[in-house]
Amino acid sequence: MSEKQKEKIVRSVEVTQDMLDEMKKALRRAKAVTPQSLAESYGIKVSVAKRVLRELEREGVVVYVNGNSKLKIYRGVES
Repeated sequence: MSEKQKEKIVRSVEVTQDMLDEMKKALRRAKAVTPQSLAESYGIKVSVAKRVLRELEREGVVVYVNGNSKLKIYRGVES
């Protein structure tokens, strides 16, 4: 591998129940969270993070704040 080539990052496509519980606990107090930041923090794909955030919004853990089709911003309900 040459110096200019980047190392490929492999992200998970599955969210375990333990990981989901940890996310819920952390996101309740989050001032702002995006699918990209969630994916980077927990090592999951951005598409999976988007699905998780939509589900957590339905459950009342996070609230949609602003965004567009490319970027959505959420905040925790306790922030």
